[in-house]
Amino acid sequence: MKNPTAFSRRTFLTNTIALATTLELQRAAFALGLLQNSDVCKLTPEQEVGPYYVADELLRSNIVEDRQGIPLQLRIAVLDARTCKPLTNAAVDIWHCDALGLYSGYTTQNPMGPGGPPGGPPDGQPPGPPPNFDPTHPHNRPGPREGFGPPPENHPTDKLTFLRGIQVTAPDGSVNFRTVFPGFYMGRTNHIHFKVRIDGHEANNTYAAGHTSHVGQVFFPEEIATQLMQLEPYTHHKIHRTTQAEDHVFNDQNGQLQLANLTPLHTGDFSKGLRAELIAAVDPTATPPAQRIDGPPSGEPAVAKMLSPHLFE
Repeated sequence: MKNPTAFSRRTFLTNTIALATTLELQRAAFALGLLQNSDVCKLTPEQEVGPYYVADELLRSNIVEDRQGIPLQLRIAVLDARTCKPLTNAAVDIWHCDALGLYSGYTTQNPMGPGGPPGGPPDGQPPGPPPNFDPTHPHNRPGPREGFGPPPENHPTDKLTFLRGIQVTAPDGSVNFRTVFPGFYMGRTNHIHFKVRIDGHEANNTYAAGHTSHVGQVFFPEEIATQLMQLEPYTHHKIHRTTQAEDHVFNDQNGQLQLANLTPLHTGDFSKGLRAELIAAVDPTATPPAQRIDGPPSGEPAVAKMLSPHLFE
């Protein structure tokens, strides 16, 4: 196995330079008064909401609960695409699977079976799909191309809340979450879902209602994700890892434009914790268009505004 310390230095420098270049050009555009006429905000596709979204998640920044995994500090900075200024008071929902591919709320509808000990095989069963598992059954479909609307008939099976949360953007447009690096499941590579909502309200420790103006997913550099999956507790997950090249969302919905910038929490060693940053520029008045399983109705990619670290390459 490669040492994460060895491969991380090169990737760290590349990602840092890309993000620094993007932010520097943004500051320069502000200073010159050219921001509204510049190409700082680039159109990229929206991405599907997935079947495991749960409404009324908790307003909180720490979503780890009892899940084991490599610590991850996630920062998403949201810009108003009409002005490229920070979008304040917007709710950002995030949700993702644990190290073994389990989503809270749907633990018995996951290919890994019912929830079990944190970071270990569920209910003492060996890792992998249960006997006679039918991946075509509607309740056993990880990552179907269900589009941007409500999830298919896929009803929650429990009231667990791990790895789910909501934060409201600060004056600088950012939200911060403490979580763990996501695992994977059949058909999907490592990713984190997020929504951007506006004009809702805080009530009962959640963010109610609101207009959804962006649906996205956070991805990670493939080289780093591949190496991290060779560490515990991810090694307990014995199914084939879906790579980015095999993930239909990453390939069909321009996941390469939503690769987070990763830096290690401890110099040169991603295995001890990571910081991920993504800058999303969304139009608060937009509504993500519906998308069929085989693509958007018009045959054209559904688009939203996203500032990409690759924009100026």
